[in-house]
Amino acid sequence: MEHTLAKNLILDRFVNKLLAYPLAALTTLLAPPIIAVLLANTIADNLNATVSHAMGPILGQINSLPQPINYILGENYGIISMLPFLFLYALPTVLIFSAIFSFYTKTGILNRASNSLNNLFIPFGVGGHDIIRVIMGFGCNVPAVIATRSCSVCTRGNCISAISFGSACSYQLPATLAIFSAAGKTWLTPFYLLVLAATTLIYIKSSKSVLTQQRGESYKATLRQNPMIPNWNTIFREVSVSFNEFINVALPVFIIICVIAGLLQYSGWLTQLTGALGPFMSLFKLPPEAALAIVLGSIRKDGLAVGLLNGDMSGTKLWIGTTGELFTSVYLASVFLPCLITLLAIWREMKIKFAVKLVIRQSSFAIVFSIIIGWVSHFISKI
Repeated sequence: MEHTLAKNLILDRFVNKLLAYPLAALTTLLAPPIIAVLLANTIADNLNATVSHAMGPILGQINSLPQPINYILGENYGIISMLPFLFLYALPTVLIFSAIFSFYTKTGILNRASNSLNNLFIPFGVGGHDIIRVIMGFGCNVPAVIATRSCSVCTRGNCISAISFGSACSYQLPATLAIFSAAGKTWLTPFYLLVLAATTLIYIKSSKSVLTQQRGESYKATLRQNPMIPNWNTIFREVSVSFNEFINVALPVFIIICVIAGLLQYSGWLTQLTGALGPFMSLFKLPPEAALAIVLGSIRKDGLAVGLLNGDMSGTKLWIGTTGELFTSVYLASVFLPCLITLLAIWREMKIKFAVKLVIRQSSFAIVFSIIIGWVSHFISKI
């Protein structure tokens, strides 16, 4: 017992000293999504060729089935075609992030880091404690939005806005990674996260309410409540909960998205939809086909993968001539609107007036940012 207490004391002093530096604290908070993406990418790369080879004959048989069954199950958007993405990229990311985030919570690292970052983020309309909710959103936006109940009145709206716009959830991140990987441009992932962070700060800075106080003092009483050595059984149980939510919640919604996309392709409405939104896509220097990713990504963030990825993970569905077009498509699809489930959570927590204003504000900023990104990358590609 005394030995454990001594180890806790040593770790406590070391972590407190390290996380007293804002850069170290920020790096620590960003580590979970970055590590989750890198590990998921490694796992997917090792399994992708094997899975694609095994799926080839199966998809061949499915595509020969009568219509519209072949479109619902196979072809470009069907359930069986897209399931490899969900299990190769999304599931590992969800579980890895859940384990790391749980470890941070149980050891008290989250509270320590947020205390250090408080003064850094106050000018942007959120406190250090609010940043925990934003990082939590990288797992799933919905519980992060609900967790903002403990935020102060003057920062809660800004925190929810930051979650909705900039928290790339455990389904959006692997979708982004899968698309960049399929296009042979995995290096775009850290650049995407950097641009997402920068534009999120600009977004909340431009729409923030006035903060009436700094809240760093409110964390100090909680810093030593959590032991530095966590209960590993508790972490395992929380990862198990994330797995169950993936199977019981994420998987059914993803299947519904695939069914809708398959039926849209079968009925011909997909062609009409992309044609109707084609002129709008030209604002961002994008091809009309990118419209589907925007629509599906607005329903659920992993829907952008359904709109852009081939079922066999061999590349992107639409022909993207430049790296800028690829990046702009993914960025716009991921930030144009909060996913439908997140929007419903915001509606319940903050009422319809706030939700409507958030949608209008977020889509407006997303359009402006995407136009800038699209046109700048277009001119760069011409140099």
